[in-house]
Amino acid sequence: MPSYAADIATKQNVLSVRDLTVDYGKHRALDNLSLNIAVGELVGVIGPNGAGKTSFVKALCGRLPLRGELKVKGMNLRQGTDRRQHIALVPQDIGLYPHLTAKENLSVIGRLLRLKGKQNIADALAAVEMTLHANLRISEMSGGMKRRINVAAAILTEPSLIVFDEPTAGVDTPARDTVHRLARQLADEGKSVILITHELEQAEALCDKVLVLCKGKRLAFETPSQLLESSFHDQREVRVRYAVPPKQDVFSAMEPFEFSQGELPTIWVAMTNANEVSFISAFLTALKGQNDLVREISVRRPGLNALMHRVEKTGQISA
Repeated sequence: MPSYAADIATKQNVLSVRDLTVDYGKHRALDNLSLNIAVGELVGVIGPNGAGKTSFVKALCGRLPLRGELKVKGMNLRQGTDRRQHIALVPQDIGLYPHLTAKENLSVIGRLLRLKGKQNIADALAAVEMTLHANLRISEMSGGMKRRINVAAAILTEPSLIVFDEPTAGVDTPARDTVHRLARQLADEGKSVILITHELEQAEALCDKVLVLCKGKRLAFETPSQLLESSFHDQREVRVRYAVPPKQDVFSAMEPFEFSQGELPTIWVAMTNANEVSFISAFLTALKGQNDLVREISVRRPGLNALMHRVEKTGQISA
């Protein structure tokens, strides 16, 4: 079997998807999806609710009927094929026994998977940097440590592809950062990793490529920088933060500039092709003396958050 180093040098495809289609009755969840993921790549999968992300994960894990072709390292994963040696799933929930230690949990899971020997356990603990905590009970661990053991359980079979299915939903910031670092680390060590996520800033910073899904269709599959450049070109994102949520007179002033609400009622965002200084000057003039309501104005290149807002609003990635 070729080494990871050799695979990386030749950019061997670990996952090949061709015309993947999934239907639930008359509803098409995935529509002729095709892509390749190379060894050592971390691929983020993003899209609005109902985009097909969950169906993609279930198709990879063999949990629903599908049409099209799925191959891992050239092996065709037909319906009913045991995929545990090829694809590992890191779920959102912690699937561990709290009264057992990390090592005991992995031992139980290894027996359920019919794995032989203790080397897999030692290697999995080392991969997530938890060797020194092997004898600590899960109930005594922090959230981030539990996430590490959850990942260790997933990689016991030494899979070629690891799927993180929204693993940071509802977790605190330290645990979230732990999961993202592990995903990047595993990719750097030669695994191919898929990260289904709503953490768009993290996806932009960490992922080698981003797959954008909407209504079951592939809108884009590019590096974050290529995706944002092709989507926004020379546009800039202007963010205004108010002291309090704006009232009707401020809404009227914002209307010609096509602001939309950001993550809070006090944050409003607009896109502009114009010189940002001219845009801001015109906007402040339109406020007609209410500038004291503005706490902060910032200008930046649009990121994946801006792209996702566009996709949710229009179903497209370009204006």
